[in-house]
Amino acid sequence: MDIWKIYLKFSDGMANELELYDAKAYFNGYLSLKRSYFARLVKAIKMTKKYTTGHAIERIIGPDAKDWTENAWMLLLIKDNEKKNPFWLLIKREKDLSGLLIAIGPKAFAEYNNSNILEAKRDIKRLINYIVAYLTKFNCSVLLPNSLS
Repeated sequence: MDIWKIYLKFSDGMANELELYDAKAYFNGYLSLKRSYFARLVKAIKMTKKYTTGHAIERIIGPDAKDWTENAWMLLLIKDNEKKNPFWLLIKREKDLSGLLIAIGPKAFAEYNNSNILEAKRDIKRLINYIVAYLTKFNCSVLLPNSLS
């Protein structure tokens, strides 16, 4: 599994490093997310206190060891309130305001999808849609690059 390294630095000085796993294996490329999806995500953030935004992305290093920090990134840190499972989604925003799902995490989520490759595409798409449709089921933090603050 190809690894993306995400370096986070929060406004209070706390720092963290996450490893996410390249998503192109599940979709024969990267999953495209329409501009309307992000409009629904913004609406969800405004509707519930369980969804928050903040700036914390300091650096992003791709599996090719290149620094990809300068792209427009979003990191969604999602927790299922019932099953307590965490899900991480690294999304690159495009100039037309659509996006691409670049990587997923944590490792347990990526390994589950690797072991169920035939179901992975459907399961990941379902999760992405559920987080904007079932607001009480999840807690979601949307992290943006520190360079935007």
